[in-house]
Amino acid sequence: MFPTGRDYEQMAMNTRAGLLVHEAASKNILWANPAACRMFGFTVEELRPLKAHHMSGREKQYRRVLGVAWLQEAVTNGQSHRRWKYRAKSGHEFLTDATATLVQFDDGPVVVVEFRPIDEEVELEEDLKRTTGYLQRIMTYASAGVLLLNDQNQIQDISAFAARLFRRPALAMIGRSPAEFAEITPPLGAVADRLGNMADPIELRMCVRGGESPTWLRGQIENVVHDGIDSRILVVRDITSKVELEQQNAYQEANLQYLSRYHAMGDMAMIIAHELGQPLAAATNFLSGIQSRLETGTLTDQDIRYGLERARKELARSSSIVSSVKRYVQRIESNAELRELNAIVTDSLYFVRLRAAERNVRVESEPVGDPLPVTGDHVLLGQVILNFCFNAIDEAVASGTPDRRIRITTGAEDGYATCSVHDWGRGLDRVQGERLLESAFSDKKDGSGIGLILSERIISRHNGEIVIRPNRPTGTVLTMRLPLAAQGL
Repeated sequence: MFPTGRDYEQMAMNTRAGLLVHEAASKNILWANPAACRMFGFTVEELRPLKAHHMSGREKQYRRVLGVAWLQEAVTNGQSHRRWKYRAKSGHEFLTDATATLVQFDDGPVVVVEFRPIDEEVELEEDLKRTTGYLQRIMTYASAGVLLLNDQNQIQDISAFAARLFRRPALAMIGRSPAEFAEITPPLGAVADRLGNMADPIELRMCVRGGESPTWLRGQIENVVHDGIDSRILVVRDITSKVELEQQNAYQEANLQYLSRYHAMGDMAMIIAHELGQPLAAATNFLSGIQSRLETGTLTDQDIRYGLERARKELARSSSIVSSVKRYVQRIESNAELRELNAIVTDSLYFVRLRAAERNVRVESEPVGDPLPVTGDHVLLGQVILNFCFNAIDEAVASGTPDRRIRITTGAEDGYATCSVHDWGRGLDRVQGERLLESAFSDKKDGSGIGLILSERIISRHNGEIVIRPNRPTGTVLTMRLPLAAQGL
């Protein structure tokens, strides 16, 4: 005996799984079986006009646009499976295991969604996860040292492995505090007052004294109640290699800061050598002219006024340059704080225009009107911008075109602040490999600043990214993207 068309209908009507039939194109509900109606508390007529946001969970992962995309995935691929939370007429939400399948009806394609509640299964999964966590914790402790402490944080018992970690015989540690053998952060005395109000263990870090090199331990201390007995347990494990890696990374970070600031000092030296020489020489010439005419007796009042006025203007220009350098010096010892990206770009443009003027390149600046708050180091980010611009200037010169120009733009997109440098040089295919393989610092004879590889490291440490794309009709666009700060300026 084989099922017929009527038999299939009876199976759909009597299955305990819910069935929803959606029109493939519009995603409108066409029909629901009795099981689905019972779960939702709606009749078929009440279900038909409903959309995804009327009958789905309120969390973001169940938004209407995601529900429609799920059904469309079934239309495109034939089937799509996921966990989806529905909402009944009463407001009760229930999680389901749902499969959407594309089916060809005589009247056209439909998407049939078969779903079943899995709230109890999920709860069981959570219980299993907790049990697994407990077992994992026990297994982890097997490779760790365990100390039993009293209310005064004195050691009552200690495992052999813990004694080896502390580099002491176990018997010699009984009755004494772990603080006698290691520097503990935070102090045990401060932690003890918090243990009574916390269910989770408190993390400690310890540096064991003695030996040629320190041993670093990570500890977890907690109060454990078992069979009416309140015990204080300290579990320790060796993290020396991790701490050494942290220290190595900290050294590399400090070295990165030093090298970047070293190049920032080079920028200042470039300004002083290039910019101050001209106005100071001009002021000297005007004053020498006054002195020369004074000695020959041909000096007039008009000559004095003219010479002093011109010398004053040149010295004022020198003063302005010194003020700019002074402001830049104040940035050199800056650190990661709330910054405004447009302001960083503005500070960097002084140096960019100086380099561009030497190479006969025009600089265009198009900052966005709104502030762009980011968290970062002013000087390091400025050095990245300088590197982008210096590379763009080099490309503008190398292109051989009479229209030598670069453009610096800023903006915001998808939660990121952006700074893009456009050039109309040789193009991405010609320069990308050269740039990406460049050493961490520029090796050009007339260069100052950092290379693209180090720029990538700086932006990565600011949780950002560098995007390289071709410009139109030719050239390259370098963009750095930094997360917008949660708090505004």
